Amino acid sequence: MAKLMAQGYELLDSGRYVLEVVEAEAVNEYGPQLRLKLRVAEGEHEGFEFTDYPNRGAEDGVKVGTKAWDIFEACLNQRLSADEELDTEDLIGKRFEAMVVTKKTGKGNRTEHGTIGPHRPSKAHPEQAPETDKPDEFEEEFKKIPF
Repeated sequence: MAKLMAQGYELLDSGRYVLEVVEAEAVNEYGPQLRLKLRVAEGEHEGFEFTDYPNRGAEDGVKVGTKAWDIFEACLNQRLSADEELDTEDLIGKRFEAMVVTKKTGKGNRTEHGTIGPHRPSKAHPEQAPETDKPDEFEEEFKKIPF
């Protein structure tokens, strides 16, 4: 007989995070959903992983306006049309931003529908403008032009 240790749930603090899709699969266990394994991609909690189950709203597809639809739009960074063919493989490795909260049961985290959007990284180091010639050099050249 093996002895096992009881463990609690490791929870991520509620807040807005950049999330990367590690795994994505369509499931129908509790209605049409996606099973997404998500990883925090930036910040203090980088590397933290949890599983989210966004509703798809349709047995054989993804209904417009569902949480799964919002995740596809955010990950693909484009507006989708209702007749679009979607593939869960296209989500893997993609990033999006969302509010993450604790599930009502207290047994894990989930993304908050209505807060999901594309990840648009801000440039940490603004590009420096290329150096231009000194104004005095231009003035000298300008003076040489005959009028």
